[in-house]
Amino acid sequence: METMHQVNEINNLRIVFIETLSRQFIAITGCGIYAYLNPVTINELFNQYMAGNVPINAYARQCVRNVVA
Repeated sequence: METMHQVNEINNLRIVFIETLSRQFIAITGCGIYAYLNPVTINELFNQYMAGNVPINAYARQCVRNVVA
C-alpha cells in the first residue's frame, strides 16, 4: 500500500511532467498541450513515462513529435 508521502511524490512528479510537456508543446507548436491532448491521454503518457527510463525532457520532446507529426 502506498504511503501518503509516496502519493504526494507521484503527484509532484505528475505536475512536473505536465509542466514540462506543456513547455515543449508551446516551444514547438506555439500552442498549449490541451490544444492537442485531452487529460486522459496526458495521464496515459505520464504512466508510460513512469514505466520507462527516459529523461523527462527527452520523453516530452518525443511526445510532441509523435503528436504533431
